[in-house]
Amino acid sequence: MTSAGAISGSQTAVGRSPSRKPTGWRRRLPTPGPCCTRAVSRQVRNAPPRSEDRMSDRLFRALLRLLPEDLRAGYARDIEATFRAERRDAPGRLRLTGLWVATLWDLLRSLPGQHWEVLQRDGRYAFRLMRSQPVLSAAAVVTLALGIAANVAMFAVADAVLLAPLPYGDARRVVLVEERAAEREPGNMGYLTFLDVRARSRSFETMAAASQSFATLAGGGLEPERVNGMRVSASYFDVLGVRPAIGRGFRESEDRPGPARRVAVLSDGLWRRRFGASAAVVGRSISVAGNAFTVVGVMPRGFEDLVAERMYGGAEIWFPLGYDPAADFACRTCRHLGVFGRLARQVEPGVAETDVNGVLRALQADHPTQYDRPGVRIRRLEDVFLGPVRPIVMVLWAGVAALLLVACLNVANLLLLRANERTHEMAVRAALGVTPGRLSRQLLTESLILAGLGGLTALFPAWLAVRLVAEHGPSQLPRLADAALDMRALAACCAVTAASGLLFGIIPLRQIGRRNLAPTLRGAGRQTDTRDAWRVRALLAGSSVALAALLLVFAGLLVRTMTGLLAVAPGFEAEGVVTAEVVLSGNRYSAPSPREEIAKVTRFYTEVLELLRGYPGVERASAVTTLPLGGGLDQFGLHVVGRPHANPEEAPAADRFVVQDDFFQTLRIPLVRGRLFGPRDGAGGPLVAIINRTAADEIFRGEDPLGHRVVLGPPNAAPRTIVGIVGDTRHEGLDRPAGAQVYVPHAQWAWAEGAMTLLVRGQGDMAALAGAVRQAVHSVDPDQPVSKLREYREIVATSVAARRFTSGLLAVFSITAVLLAVVGLYGTLGVMVGLRRREIGVRLALGADAASVRRMILAQGMRPAVAGLLSGLALAAVGVTGLRSLLFEVQSRDPLTFAAVAVLLLTVTAAACLGPMWRAGRVNPASALRTE
Repeated sequence: MTSAGAISGSQTAVGRSPSRKPTGWRRRLPTPGPCCTRAVSRQVRNAPPRSEDRMSDRLFRALLRLLPEDLRAGYARDIEATFRAERRDAPGRLRLTGLWVATLWDLLRSLPGQHWEVLQRDGRYAFRLMRSQPVLSAAAVVTLALGIAANVAMFAVADAVLLAPLPYGDARRVVLVEERAAEREPGNMGYLTFLDVRARSRSFETMAAASQSFATLAGGGLEPERVNGMRVSASYFDVLGVRPAIGRGFRESEDRPGPARRVAVLSDGLWRRRFGASAAVVGRSISVAGNAFTVVGVMPRGFEDLVAERMYGGAEIWFPLGYDPAADFACRTCRHLGVFGRLARQVEPGVAETDVNGVLRALQADHPTQYDRPGVRIRRLEDVFLGPVRPIVMVLWAGVAALLLVACLNVANLLLLRANERTHEMAVRAALGVTPGRLSRQLLTESLILAGLGGLTALFPAWLAVRLVAEHGPSQLPRLADAALDMRALAACCAVTAASGLLFGIIPLRQIGRRNLAPTLRGAGRQTDTRDAWRVRALLAGSSVALAALLLVFAGLLVRTMTGLLAVAPGFEAEGVVTAEVVLSGNRYSAPSPREEIAKVTRFYTEVLELLRGYPGVERASAVTTLPLGGGLDQFGLHVVGRPHANPEEAPAADRFVVQDDFFQTLRIPLVRGRLFGPRDGAGGPLVAIINRTAADEIFRGEDPLGHRVVLGPPNAAPRTIVGIVGDTRHEGLDRPAGAQVYVPHAQWAWAEGAMTLLVRGQGDMAALAGAVRQAVHSVDPDQPVSKLREYREIVATSVAARRFTSGLLAVFSITAVLLAVVGLYGTLGVMVGLRRREIGVRLALGADAASVRRMILAQGMRPAVAGLLSGLALAAVGVTGLRSLLFEVQSRDPLTFAAVAVLLLTVTAAACLGPMWRAGRVNPASALRTE
């Protein structure tokens, strides 16, 4: 008989001492009798020990610890004695090595089966126990499913938004290069500056510039379609580290003025939607704004140009930049290009900043009138795009983690209740010889099975939550549409499930392990509640209240932020206004001179607006280049005539809006002083401008702006007379104050603004107004597409969508946590009253009145609740520092929010104590003593 055979055949029943030899002993060799076994053991013990034998014994005992505990308890000594005998009979190192190899192989081969058999028995027992207590088991599974589903869904969202790398090759080397001057916020870069930095800097492998563009596609038997696009330098796709799936990118020869730049690269979506996914489109000409462009490439499926999406509203077609350095935006102060770079290997953004700042100082020496204390800010794209949303995701993730902890604490309380009911069972099993380790394994198996059922139950609500968030979440969260319950999310579900099972399983396990079970047998099965058990349950209930208080404070602060944001007056009335975007394209709007082109474009919009004003239900109609709160900014220097500046960069900047007549009346922007634009402010009239109140205060500083002449843009541009002052309108967000703003008539602007947003104010059905907009545009020019038809109030709502999303989810999490905490407190107090029924009966029998008993129960219920509330408020006071970036006009430690949370939780926890409190006061002393 070998020790290896003994190991492989050793099996015993779970929960009782072994009473027979393992089957493998009889299968491999005749079973040795007790006398034989004792003789072998005595012979081995009497043999003189050697150092190698002592080391071998230690190693063999360590291997035996891999066996199930009940198997070790019954047969470890026999197996060890057999191994010693075989080792003693194995002369030479070769035979001894063979013995060890056979023993290890048999051990490794038999371990999975033996542990699996034990696990099966534990599992069957756990399921029988759950069937015997269906209500408790169902409550535990549902509670866990809530917490696990929220965490899995949040992981799927965070994985798509934050954790997944950007869809670029070696994405951490891709950076955004922003130029700054004097005290201005870093932003876009001028074209000539870009060329010089690219030529002189040694920190970049390559650099690229980009600007927004629009394209109207026609032909192919399809309706004209307006798509977002970008004009990019030839190295743009090299910077991103992405190559077209079909065809090629741009060549340097195409990034120059002339006919060679009439080439385009399509997105995969546009290629499939408009060109039927035909590979033959590469090399073919397509009609873009009435001009022929040759398609040279198609980007790969799944390519997500976050640069285009986050900075320019997306792109489905790319064109070469093709600037002429001598003509196109030759002024270095014309900063309108987004500049990107791929860092050289082992170069950090800080090193690149130092390098480029040196280049800019040299440029300032060469062009002193074009730069004023220049510098750059260089950030990784992942920080640019994901940095603003990281606080939102992390706050929500903290919320679901707190919710899961509350769920686990509640389930732990339920299992403590069940453990108290099973005290007699555990005492009997311990008396029959079951070791504490074996009992622990059984209890942990039950906890993990409960957690597994909770995890399985959580899959569907998690999938549903991910789908809803992906479809209806705020657009401010990049890549949110990519969130899915994929293999990574399923792996996270398994990890969260296992961690939850261990967390809520260890608490009752430790409580049972510390309990003396002998008095339970002597007590003939009487259920008692020890002081330690009550303290543990009270601690769990108080911890749930603390976490609920933390979530309530976070949710309350964000709800107050939302209330404050919605109370902010944007400076205009969006209700009852429909918006639509139009981008003019085609040869009919081209002309030999800029003046003629401006006249053609202005005539189109004037005719459309005249038609719209004649439709029934339309009150006002106008158009603007940049919609307030609609995204995008056109910022120009504002030079006051008579106030010369030594440096053009010292001139204040203002947001520029090119508007049609009736713009202020359509949006109901109030006139502060002066007049609004009218028919006399056409192309042939004197150049005029209107500024907002902030521009009047900041630029003129108490001086009357009316009648002053200003220059908008380059210093050599024609001056304009300020004829009016209007109210401020918020442009970058309701939480961002208005800056200086200047409005100019459409017919008087220096360039033909073909891309404008139509604004129609009316009464009645908004869908009818939208139809009127489309009909009016097509009546003037049937080839012009109309896009983004929507109500203005939707645009305003989108500007606060991220905060609304965060506050709404946190409110749901906090309410759920409060309900779980209240239910947990109610259950804990109810169990305590039931287990102390005899004590309460004795108190009443000795003269205590029902009111004093009720006060005692209320105090015992409110003590953990108050302690948990204070702990939760203290945690919230520390944790709100991570919430500051999401707050608006609310202090992070807002006393009103903290007080409201305290009152709410004290009220609901006191209500949870009422039921057990009244039940305790109605205990019949005689009945309670008789049942005991």
